[in-house]
Amino acid sequence: MPSPKAFTKVCVQVPQWGSLTFMAKPEDRVKQIHLCVREKTKIPMEDQTLFKEAKKLKPQRSLSAYGIEPQTTVHLTLKVVRPSPEPVDVTLVDSRHEGQTYPLQVRRTDSVAAVQKMIQEKTEVPPQFQVVICNGKRLEAGKTMAEYGTLQKAVFFITSFCQSG
Repeated sequence: MPSPKAFTKVCVQVPQWGSLTFMAKPEDRVKQIHLCVREKTKIPMEDQTLFKEAKKLKPQRSLSAYGIEPQTTVHLTLKVVRPSPEPVDVTLVDSRHEGQTYPLQVRRTDSVAAVQKMIQEKTEVPPQFQVVICNGKRLEAGKTMAEYGTLQKAVFFITSFCQSG
C-alpha cells in the first residue's frame, strides 16, 4: 500500500452537490476522477467536463501532467453538460460526391440510428453502408450524439465502405 504521502487530495466543486473530495495518486488518470464523480452523483462521464482553473482536463491524461503533485490539495470545477433536446445545426459532407454538403438538424439526445436515417433521407445510402465520422470518431450503434460531443455547427463526414477481395 502506498504511503499517505504519495496521495493528493482532490476537491471537485459540483453544481447542486457542493464539494466532493477524493484521494488520488498523481499518476492516476483524470478519467478516475470522472469515475469517482459518477459513483457519487450518477452524472454520466460523457456529461462531465473537469477544469483546473480555466484549463479543461483531458480524461486520458494523468493528474501529474497538469502539475498535480503528492501531498497537495487541488481544487477542480466540474461543468455538467447535459444532452439538450434543442436542435443543433450540423453539416454533412459527402466525400463520395466531391464534398457535396447537406444541412442536418440533430439533437444531442438523438441516437446514432436516428441520425443515420436522416442521412439516408439526404443521401439515399442505407445505414448499413454508411461510414459517418463526427469529431474524428466513427458513429457507432447504441450511442447518442451527446457521446460524440456534437455541438452547433458540427461537421459530419460520410464515406463508403472499402471492401477488399
